[in-house]
Amino acid sequence: MPLHCWCYTLGLLLLISGAACALTPGKANILMAKFCRCRTLGIILTLIAWVWAGHAVWVLPIDFITPYRKYIPYLVLVCAPLTCISMANLLPCRALGAILVLYPYTLLLVARSHTSDWRLVIITIAYISIIKGMILILYPWKMRQSIEWTKDKPLILRIGGFINFGLGATLIYLGMTTLR
Repeated sequence: MPLHCWCYTLGLLLLISGAACALTPGKANILMAKFCRCRTLGIILTLIAWVWAGHAVWVLPIDFITPYRKYIPYLVLVCAPLTCISMANLLPCRALGAILVLYPYTLLLVARSHTSDWRLVIITIAYISIIKGMILILYPWKMRQSIEWTKDKPLILRIGGFINFGLGATLIYLGMTTLR
């Protein structure tokens, strides 16, 4: 996927989430709190993360994995249900963390070859996503705690929403102009 498409995708996600938090912080907080405990969404996100991870390992040109490459689909089929069973508590948070760790791989490969210095904006967002993802995988209750903390502080949620909205609009603008 070209870099401008990454800008559109990430910008649209940030734009929508930012608008929801900025315009209706109470409803957004309720939805985020429900997200942390939604078993069905956790299973879906976990399956997406495991399939994505299996594909990433499959295409990596690492020599010592080559003889075992044929077992990767079976490993994914075994690990995905085991993750859903053994890590059921706050599973959507962990799965979201895994996706946040996985998506920058392809994004950084595309951004590396782009000539504009503005690519550093999206590279910075990718590395921030990796750090956020690692935190969510290791400490999923931090997401729940931050949601609980913002429950009584709608102004904080509004400010964060406006920041996300502005960042999303900036990414879409960069995708339309500089990072084509």
